[in-house]
Amino acid sequence: MDLRSPGVGKVLRIEIAAGALVARGQELMVIESMKVEIPIKAGAAGRVREVTVAPGDHVARNQVLVRIE
Repeated sequence: MDLRSPGVGKVLRIEIAAGALVARGQELMVIESMKVEIPIKAGAAGRVREVTVAPGDHVARNQVLVRIE
């Protein structure tokens, strides 16, 4: 499962790393868009396969942020 950015923004912080087990609804990272903090939450339980961004990165709408298997 790929978690994608809901819009254009900047990654403020990342709460998980590759290999971590996550629960559905768990906050994985926070993106700032137009001075609003948007939490990115896991849509399903699983193991984080890859985090494709880092704090400070600018992201585009629909860009893959995290891959969960």
